[in-house]
Amino acid sequence: MWKNLCPDEVRPSIYAVDYERLWQMGYRALVFDIDNTLGSWGCQRLEERSVHLLEGLAQRGFRLGFLSNNRGLDREALVAQVAPHRVLWNAQKPRTHGLQALLQHLSAHASEAVLIGDQIFTDIWGAKRAGLYAILVAPYDPKSDSLGAKLRRPLERWILKICDQRTNCDD
Repeated sequence: MWKNLCPDEVRPSIYAVDYERLWQMGYRALVFDIDNTLGSWGCQRLEERSVHLLEGLAQRGFRLGFLSNNRGLDREALVAQVAPHRVLWNAQKPRTHGLQALLQHLSAHASEAVLIGDQIFTDIWGAKRAGLYAILVAPYDPKSDSLGAKLRRPLERWILKICDQRTNCDD
């Protein structure tokens, strides 16, 4: 069970991920969680810095997809910012069916895909269950977290300590 909760990498933000290394490792599809990964929870638009990063990744050749447990109501401006890439709302992570549907849309196999998200119990657990490489980033704006996410954050920190100990013991 622990292996499904432990991310493959932990980074302070989406800007600290080494995308070139991921490309060299053979990953060709990037799936991003939206809320508190690319922007604050419930954001209507992404900051230009995020949009610029995504555009650069697409130009590099990555296939991009976006996945959220949020229903996506009234977020047309955000969808327009990431167009022409697919956004899947109400993904029901950590269930894998939404992620698998997005991978199919991206014509990507799980072994060539990376999920980048801010929560262990939704993003990381779902990615690991589906066979993706999983990168945990710190929340974009912890103050904007949903109530459920705020309640889970202390448990996530405890799990990360266990994951770190298990990794150190494996060396």
